[in-house]
Amino acid sequence: MRARRRSIAGLITLWMLASGCANQATPTQPSPTGEISAGGLDASGSGSGGTFTLQVTRNGTGSGTVTSSPSGISCGTTCSRSFSGGTTVTLTAVAASGSVFAGWSGGGCTGTASCTVQINNNVTVNAAFNTTSAPPPPPPPPSGTFNVTVTKVENGGSGNVTSSPAGIDCGATCTGTFASGTSITLFASPTTGRFASWTSGPCAGSTNPSCTFTLGADTTATASFANRPLTFIESTLPNGNVGADYAVSINTTGGSGSEQHRFSLVAGSLPDGLQMESFFGVQSTLIHGRPSRIQTSTFTVRVDDGAETATRTFTITINAAVTLAITLPGPTARSGTLGQFYFQNLFASGGRTPYNWSITGGALPPGLRVIRASNGNRIEGTPTARGTFTFNLTVRDQDGQQATQVTSITIN
Repeated sequence: MRARRRSIAGLITLWMLASGCANQATPTQPSPTGEISAGGLDASGSGSGGTFTLQVTRNGTGSGTVTSSPSGISCGTTCSRSFSGGTTVTLTAVAASGSVFAGWSGGGCTGTASCTVQINNNVTVNAAFNTTSAPPPPPPPPSGTFNVTVTKVENGGSGNVTSSPAGIDCGATCTGTFASGTSITLFASPTTGRFASWTSGPCAGSTNPSCTFTLGADTTATASFANRPLTFIESTLPNGNVGADYAVSINTTGGSGSEQHRFSLVAGSLPDGLQMESFFGVQSTLIHGRPSRIQTSTFTVRVDDGAETATRTFTITINAAVTLAITLPGPTARSGTLGQFYFQNLFASGGRTPYNWSITGGALPPGLRVIRASNGNRIEGTPTARGTFTFNLTVRDQDGQQATQVTSITIN
């Protein structure tokens, strides 16, 4: 029995020895490139199958943060992170206010753009931040008070200059004293002519009548006033009708001359039947007359004030005669009172003047008659009978047109 037990134990020992020999591997040879094959080292070492640490450092005179993608680093506060071997990590640097990112070093990173790192071992990357050069602070304003003086050049124009804050009203007060650093506004107001420009001082060359500056020294500003240039007021003239009286004034303004403005035609011609006066008032002329035919006329008028001249081109169109019509009175004229003086003006439109008025049927109230006069046509007189009187009122123009209206006058 004992012999049998020894035999079984021996068989077991032989089987175990045979198994150990079968599992022994052939030793590996070192890699000719020095790389470590996958599975060669565990996570605590450096192999592409493990994890590795990416460390970010910062230096320089400025400040900023570095972040990573994939996330994990926000340096700032978290400046290292472990990543799996083979991971591609992008680092981005952002400078703080008053600083500038100067560039990368380490880990193969250079320049100032984002840095991409291939994680195959432990890596340290440095980000440099420097302070920006700030401009020197402005010098403090001078202390004390300074004078502001205004002078004026009045070349055909005149005016006053005032200040805000108050202190200058030039006119009479042309110098004011103000504290250093005060914001001063000068305003030039023309009395005659126009404000031309500031010719000296802080706003020299400006044609804006308002001049604003900060006072830091004694300051002189010169305001120039000039005459307004000679120019026409009207840019267009009204059209007319054949046979209708036409009277239109042309007016001018400005100029440096002292003579009466005189007008003349220098190109083109007026419509037939119209004429222009050489002057009509101090700064105007008159185009007047009775157009005789349909036409359009373009002409140029020149004005001369003795020192300056100006021209303007106008166009007048003469249209066909307007149909003659009675415009006043209406069918019922104004009423009158027995024994009291009575008058009713007579007006017509269209046709060609002058007009001739007459009674062509019926009768006026006794004591009244039609008056034809250069100062106006009218019915007038002192009525001698009461009642309502109806008559035909007729107007004729110079071309033979006529218009008739049945009209009545009541005398009370």
